[in-house]
Amino acid sequence: MGGIGRNLASKAAALGMSIIYHNRRKLSAEEERGARYVGFEGLLSESDVVSLNLPLNEKTKGMIGKREFGKMKKGAVVVNTARGGVMDEGALVEALAQGQISSCGLDVYENEPEIHPGLIDNPKVMLLPHMGTWTEETQTEMELWNIGNVRSALETGRLKSPVAEQADMSDE
Repeated sequence: MGGIGRNLASKAAALGMSIIYHNRRKLSAEEERGARYVGFEGLLSESDVVSLNLPLNEKTKGMIGKREFGKMKKGAVVVNTARGGVMDEGALVEALAQGQISSCGLDVYENEPEIHPGLIDNPKVMLLPHMGTWTEETQTEMELWNIGNVRSALETGRLKSPVAEQADMSDE
């Protein structure tokens, strides 16, 4: 669970939800804050709500499709605010029609800016533009962070916020 996942988990826990997660690695107890690590199959089969908070890369592209929807609890809710390409929208439309997935919320789309036609007028679907960072304050903070990250890379060869593929450039 990265920063976004941990932030979401703290909000969900405040609403009384039990938190399970799957990640490239199990977090320390301090980072977990009461969440329980499970394998990917366990995440799918045990979750009432599956929230996707992961990067899009070769390993994650299309990782949620027909097979994965079929392994989810009947009536599960799916939320994708990560990257559209991690989920097969055609398989999602099918899972919604069959009642396997009860509803979903998306602010990213598999083939942006296009949205699968089976999602547009579906009353089980909440569609939003990808706008989680569209405030002046957040944009300014992101700019400052990025400038600092570039400065750190140039001056020290280390990044302030490396992704897994850049772990060897981390200060940690």
